[in-house]
Amino acid sequence: MPMTATAASGLRPGAALQAWVGHGRLLPLLTAALALAIFLFDTFSPMKIAVAVLYAIVILMSVGFLDRRGVLLVALGCGGLTVVGFLVGLRHTGFEPHLLRGIVSLSAIAIATVLAQRSQAATSVLRDSERRWRGIFQSVGVAIWEEDFTRVQSLFEELARQGAVRRRLEDDHSLVERCIALMRTVDANDAAVRLVGAADAAEAIAGRPRIFLPETVRTWRDLLIALAEGRPSFAGETVLQTIGGERRSVLLTATFPAGGVRSTGLISAVDITERQALAEARAELAHVSRVVTLGELTASIAHEVKQPLAAIVTDAQACLRWLDRPVPALDEARACAGRIAGQANRADHVVQRLRDLTRKAEPERLAVDANAVVDDVVELMRREIADHGVALRTRLAPGLPPVAGDRIQLQQVLINLLVNAIQAMAAAPRRELTIETSRGPAGEVVVEVEDSGIGLTPEEMSRLFTPFRTTKPGGMGLGLSICRSIVEAHGGRIRASRNADAGLTLHIALPADRGRA
Repeated sequence: MPMTATAASGLRPGAALQAWVGHGRLLPLLTAALALAIFLFDTFSPMKIAVAVLYAIVILMSVGFLDRRGVLLVALGCGGLTVVGFLVGLRHTGFEPHLLRGIVSLSAIAIATVLAQRSQAATSVLRDSERRWRGIFQSVGVAIWEEDFTRVQSLFEELARQGAVRRRLEDDHSLVERCIALMRTVDANDAAVRLVGAADAAEAIAGRPRIFLPETVRTWRDLLIALAEGRPSFAGETVLQTIGGERRSVLLTATFPAGGVRSTGLISAVDITERQALAEARAELAHVSRVVTLGELTASIAHEVKQPLAAIVTDAQACLRWLDRPVPALDEARACAGRIAGQANRADHVVQRLRDLTRKAEPERLAVDANAVVDDVVELMRREIADHGVALRTRLAPGLPPVAGDRIQLQQVLINLLVNAIQAMAAAPRRELTIETSRGPAGEVVVEVEDSGIGLTPEEMSRLFTPFRTTKPGGMGLGLSICRSIVEAHGGRIRASRNADAGLTLHIALPADRGRA
């Protein structure tokens, strides 16, 4: 938002007269000359009109170079000149007509003074508001560019008469680039200058074509669609390049002109490069943890794969015997072949689940059935649970809404919790493991894993999710910390509670996917 000359110079409104001394005397001289001409004409002219009402023009002109006190003094001076002119003019005119003209003139001066004072008060409020805005704009720690969307909005009005603007922006890459070129950067704050490594605001503004890389066109397209559809704001992630050529990941947000009141909006950028690097490191750590956990389940996994393979061999041998008979028993052979196919599919499903759990890929946000996640994990760990003499019970509530998340990551959380529960019950006389799903009071999906293990002390409970803190010999203390990171990344919560008799219960609450609930 451009500043007025007085606000830009940092002067107080009361110092306008001093500013005039340094900026020229034309307006004050014209004002003084007009006041003198009015006085002479009002005093010595034989014309019987209220010439002194023209002093109102003098008062309004003084607003341009004086503060409120100065304007008031000018008004008093004009009133005084009017009285002098009235007394001198009594010599050559009647008293009553002359008195009436004097009253009219003084009334006009009073009205002009009130209007001038109100105008200056409004201007002072506007300047103070603008000064505060400029202070916030410059001192805030977020990079902000002030953009003029006037020409872009004019183009949108033309396109709206021809058809859907959104479709044109989605289909026409050159139109997006044209709109970007029509945007005019008005200003950039100090944080924006620092973010892009510019020497000053002028360089940050002039370097915009270099700062925003070609791959950001999609983000700009979505921003322009939001502007065309009249939305108040937009947010999206993109990358930019500093003046020195360094790439930075940023969260780009925009606020648009509201209701035609102004043509400028604000585009801000928050540097999330380090946050993104931290997220990538967490994802890498979660992947490593997943692979390590599967390594601990090698015996169980081998049994899960070996079992269908052994069944396949047995059925294949039986099939050959049925076919080798003098009169082949085709029905029996066909049944064996069907069982072979079923066992092969079972083995394939086991291998596919293992591949999914060990693959390294970007997290996905899809509609996930929590009960299906529980079934997959139970199927994968059934042998491990049986080998440790654990009695498993599942209570899965029907009709749960899906949750928006990454299926593999949610499986990892549940596997970690089950492994911890099994290890916690290794020395317990009673080994019972319960997995329960339900719907929470706020509509969220709740998954609970309850064991009958040795439990934890209050001190150990307080640091249960702290990284590198563990109660297991040889443990790294990362499993539950990673679980918490994954759950919180899904917008959920995880907590632990001590059971009344023995063991712990881990509670996971995940928000339902409202779009599919």
